[in-house]
Amino acid sequence: MGGFFYPAIAVVAMMYALFDVNYFIRVFFTLSWRKLIPVKRRKISDAINIYGFCTTNDVDLFITHMNNARFIRELDFARFDYYHRTGIYEVVASRGGSSLQVATTVRHRRVMPVFTFYRIETKLIYWDQKAAYLEHKFITLSDNFVRATVFSKQQMVGLRMSTDDVINEIDPGMQKPEAPEDLTHWIKYNESSSEKLRKVD
Repeated sequence: MGGFFYPAIAVVAMMYALFDVNYFIRVFFTLSWRKLIPVKRRKISDAINIYGFCTTNDVDLFITHMNNARFIRELDFARFDYYHRTGIYEVVASRGGSSLQVATTVRHRRVMPVFTFYRIETKLIYWDQKAAYLEHKFITLSDNFVRATVFSKQQMVGLRMSTDDVINEIDPGMQKPEAPEDLTHWIKYNESSSEKLRKVD
């Protein structure tokens, strides 16, 4: 028994030293949970919520509130859940494609205290031929306060169909919403940044 136990402990310690093991475990759990326990399909225009809890693994140097980088990581799980519950993942994956996050911006309004329950609300707010734009809100359950808002640009890759085609297959006849003013500015910023970098390259 001892001859197996100590090498196993060493392997686990090495894995934790080299990889963010908890992240991969949670990804596996999130995706498996949706496959094992299906939920009612939601419309692609719906706001989809997942819930979280700020632990000591999430805090920054002051050990009082969530590290800024953790907000970005939590969005992975919010997107996974949104894709599965709306059917986007099935349509894109069935055609050999995937969705790549190509831009994100976070506006922090107030810190997320440690040992706080929160939800992340994810909603599709606009799309163009190549990408879908999601808005995420981090909301504390105790006071329903929006602690942070996030824009993320999800680009469809490996597909021979536009974002319009993907959305129309999932929700035929859905009308494209008008881009909010703040999102329009953000899209222009991304385009300007891309153009600037192309000149440098």
